[in-house]
Amino acid sequence: MNEQTAIIDINNLYLKSDQGEDIFCGLNLRLLSGQSACISGPAGSGKSSLVEIILGLRRVESGSVEVFGRNISPRAGTSLLWVRRKTGGVGGLFGLVPSLTVEQNILLPLVIDGVPHDLQKDKLESVLNAFTLTRVSMQYPSSLTRVENTLVQFARASIADQPLLIIDEPSAGLDPQTYDRVFEYLVNASVGGRSMLIFSTEPQTRQLPFTAYKKIDSRRLI
Repeated sequence: MNEQTAIIDINNLYLKSDQGEDIFCGLNLRLLSGQSACISGPAGSGKSSLVEIILGLRRVESGSVEVFGRNISPRAGTSLLWVRRKTGGVGGLFGLVPSLTVEQNILLPLVIDGVPHDLQKDKLESVLNAFTLTRVSMQYPSSLTRVENTLVQFARASIADQPLLIIDEPSAGLDPQTYDRVFEYLVNASVGGRSMLIFSTEPQTRQLPFTAYKKIDSRRLI
């Protein structure tokens, strides 16, 4: 995928709420390979709706949505599954599966991709060490602290090197020291060429060194 390939390409998008109120009116958003965007805005400004649209979970009134060059809609079938396999996430819709252990949650993207077991094991060990999660690897999400839960989600997003990451409130519930580790992960992901959409209620005070950085206030998307 070259520099000019659009990972996300949204054109003239219109969306109404269940109450008939406008959420997006003529929204345009183009995110190129290796490019990332930080989208900030208050609760209710449409951030979660935008994630649902990108993942094909919500039908729009009109306009086009393409992710990795494929049309996205709730009826996109195999194309939608292909796009979701290439998209990792943290927070919001990307919560952990309650019935799976930490280890199983982290491995999920590799299992879905059919990665050989030996390679899964090697990657898992590396990621558990990187995020200091070895001690809780056999626990279930219900027994984790909020910080541990967030770190497991970042570990899962890290393990498969998916080209697109969608991150909802990266600093939510994290102490300063843990957020420093998360910030370092985001920097490394950006430098490594992964594209990210980062959603935040408050504008980020620390700007990441994205290869191409866009900061958007979601209140201006409506």
